[in-house]
Amino acid sequence: MLKTKKYSLNKNTILTNEVLNVYINNFWNEVFKPLIKTDDKHLMLLCKVEFSDSTLGYRTLGQLRKVNFTDKKLFITYLTERVGQLTDAYTSYPINKIIFSYIVNKGLAKDTSLQQSLTEINVPTHRFNNMNLPLSMNPSDYGKIISKTIMETFVRFIVTLEKRVFQIDVSHDGTTNNSSILGGSDLKWVDTVYGEGFKREIGKSTIYFVNGEIVLRKQQLSAKPFTITTPPGGPQNSILFCNHGYRNYYTK
Repeated sequence: MLKTKKYSLNKNTILTNEVLNVYINNFWNEVFKPLIKTDDKHLMLLCKVEFSDSTLGYRTLGQLRKVNFTDKKLFITYLTERVGQLTDAYTSYPINKIIFSYIVNKGLAKDTSLQQSLTEINVPTHRFNNMNLPLSMNPSDYGKIISKTIMETFVRFIVTLEKRVFQIDVSHDGTTNNSSILGGSDLKWVDTVYGEGFKREIGKSTIYFVNGEIVLRKQQLSAKPFTITTPPGGPQNSILFCNHGYRNYYTK
């Protein structure tokens, strides 16, 4: 069962390594420590923040990770390094909550993956037009950032991965990314913060993601145009047909 532990902060608090350190320590002492009094246990743990500006919603600081009680320092290092790679929006706008979502599992985790470097940690992807696109609004999850240019209303990141070059324009408030693959593919998409996750508008599809999982997919389908047919005897009660059925359509 998924559980949460929320810590309320002063509304003017900015996310820093020191703030993360304090509340991770609090979580370990208040939640994790009591759990291991009787048996060995490990957690599936995720940390996110809630911004003071309600229009910005929540942001996840890292992927869901297995942690043992002895992994506190590794978890702190993992999150502080993640924050160092995130866009400025994470550290420029005040937050009012730090939230830990966790699942309690029996026994010790044999491989927590926290000792891997950030470049080795796999980011979930989804398949589109025979390409794997990261389920993330963080430009560094796409590959190596080779340039960062501050524009009037957004920050432009140029990111390379193997033979692909991504251009990702991140709005200053961090709520919208306009992304494209430079070159012949001409593939473009828009990512927008939505609730605890984000939605991706790409091609004729709109896909909603939460914690690296697809929770809803909408697709625009081609449909035949509406047609009006007049029944025998006159136009008093015509019927309007569409691809989903029909409804009465009255004409004078």
